[in-house]
Amino acid sequence: MKRLLLLSLLFVAVSVVAARAQEPVERAPETIEPDRPDVTNGTHIVDIGLLQIEIGGLYTHTSANAHAWGSPFTARVGVTDWLEARIGTDGVLTQTTGSATATGMGNTQLGAKLRLWAKPGGLPLVSVLPTVNLPTANADKGLGSGSPDYTIAFLTGTDIGRHGHVDVNYGIGSLGGGGGDPRRAAHLVSVSASAAVSDNWNPYVEAFWFSRLEAGGAAVTALDAGAIYELGARYALDGGVQVGVSRDAPNVAAFAGLSVVVGNIAGNHGVHARQRSAQRRAARAARSSTNK
Repeated sequence: MKRLLLLSLLFVAVSVVAARAQEPVERAPETIEPDRPDVTNGTHIVDIGLLQIEIGGLYTHTSANAHAWGSPFTARVGVTDWLEARIGTDGVLTQTTGSATATGMGNTQLGAKLRLWAKPGGLPLVSVLPTVNLPTANADKGLGSGSPDYTIAFLTGTDIGRHGHVDVNYGIGSLGGGGGDPRRAAHLVSVSASAAVSDNWNPYVEAFWFSRLEAGGAAVTALDAGAIYELGARYALDGGVQVGVSRDAPNVAAFAGLSVVVGNIAGNHGVHARQRSAQRRAARAARSSTNK
């Protein structure tokens, strides 16, 4: 475990040095930045007082006679400039193997994204995302293990030129085996590269590696590609396709979803509130200057 912690710290340090070497891209502060649809999470934290909803659909074709459907949902709330609270669920799950089909609610995730380091007035360079996966899925139907999972992910990213961006994640967790099986350690490494090709379109490509998803299973490696289309400052559509590279990875998966900032739930906070406050201060300063 000490070696894993040292590797985690080394990863974060190297990523930060790489990020600081890049010139940040100028972004409108009110632009929505969803954490879906790829596996990699960005360092961005939802603005103070804003509630951001991310919902989608995921179809997975595991093998010739097995496929699954899920409807993941996440709610993110900006608590402070450095903290975001979130709750999520796998939604309604349907798994089919041969002629057998199981349907039910999936697991529930509780987490928080904390900004560890950011440039003044810029995007966070390093964030950390601890998560607890609650076993709300029916283990008897094979929809979950019936045991909780505990994970923590280190997030970093950097802008490349004026239009490109790369995010890198490293995660480590303790996963429940279920059915009396011992817990096991698991690791995740993911890299996602995107480009702002227009004011609305943001295509991306991603590669990720899981040490193992199931007890006794092998490592899982997959590639996916997709795009996010921003509909103004508060709405975004996304979609993409994933293909398995390693033997234990699902053959193919397709996904799509919607992200929306539904409103300010904590009073006079958030990007737009700060903009209005800045405008009021500027107006008062102008009037004061005129009256002198």
